[in-house]
Amino acid sequence: VRTLYRAFARGAMSSVMGYVRERRLERARAELISTRLTVAEIAARWHFADSSHFVKAYEKRFAEAPSARR
Repeated sequence: VRTLYRAFARGAMSSVMGYVRERRLERARAELISTRLTVAEIAARWHFADSSHFVKAYEKRFAEAPSARR
């Protein structure tokens, strides 16, 4: 595990958790575009605490509301 953290530090990525969060948001965005799942369902599928937490993270990352992708 320590080696993984060092590799991220050397690679100039923010952190392992930051990387994981980015991937979760990107995959959630893909589901918003390609499925008919609700925002709450997508938030739950990608293990966000609740839909409001997901919406805040999504808006911070993509500078738009999840509903804008519908």
